[in-house]
Amino acid sequence: MSKFEKIFVEITNFCGLSCKFCTPKKSNDKMPLLLFEKICNDIYPHTKLCALHILGDPLSLDNIEEYIKIAKNKNLNLEITSSGFYLDTHTQNILLKYNNIKQINISLTSAIYQNKDINLDSYFQNIFSLCAKHKELKSETFINLRLWNLDSNFKAPDINQTIYKILEEHFKIRIHNHKTKLSYKIHLIQKSFFSWEFKDKEQLHGKCYGTISQLGILTSGVVVPCCFCTKGEINLGDIGKNSLLDIINNQKTQKIKQGFLNNLRVESICQKCSYPNYISNVKNA
Repeated sequence: MSKFEKIFVEITNFCGLSCKFCTPKKSNDKMPLLLFEKICNDIYPHTKLCALHILGDPLSLDNIEEYIKIAKNKNLNLEITSSGFYLDTHTQNILLKYNNIKQINISLTSAIYQNKDINLDSYFQNIFSLCAKHKELKSETFINLRLWNLDSNFKAPDINQTIYKILEEHFKIRIHNHKTKLSYKIHLIQKSFFSWEFKDKEQLHGKCYGTISQLGILTSGVVVPCCFCTKGEINLGDIGKNSLLDIINNQKTQKIKQGFLNNLRVESICQKCSYPNYISNVKNA
């Protein structure tokens, strides 16, 4: 039986932002709760972790707690990725209430690559409030503040200095490397910048995590190889109509998987994707 490190489930593709590095937005779709419940049932035997993200910000949903409850009832661990713009008292309390939420990722990169300038002091106010409650509750959930905008030599742009100053003053700690422990189970994670782009020139060789250690499921229930296949160009099957096991074992999925295992990109969109090159550069750094 296939085991995936992580399966991405897009419960919404709405985020309300205009990040310069992101893929063009889709319509404002939301996954029905009944479909999400079926997905949780299907993926539980196949993965250690469900990440509530492909496009969109799960915290933008008024009923986010209902999705979390369903996952908890199915004994499914969650990872939640947010821009941080929808953190308020209500969502902070929800995130720290459920022990099946193993990791909270907050994309600080989202705040500094908007078309309009963001008041960073105001932006960080709710993030620091979440961290304070995390400490008070002695929570075992990881909080990762992501700053993924280093260059190919892992050098930080000047804009990061403002972020570093805010974090250093609040946590009374020096930012000194790519992963800095800010507090108990709270970290600043820095990585090189990845822009959501597809090249005109095709590359036949390359490895990826899609279909091997990761899968994605869009709001419609369409299963895709990875979280970059945001429009469902590589449709592996509809989990609303078929079981995940059948989708994993079908000819198309297996062909893509065997291709990556043999350093081959089978699908045309994979041949144009820059992510295999990105992960190769990260490993060789």
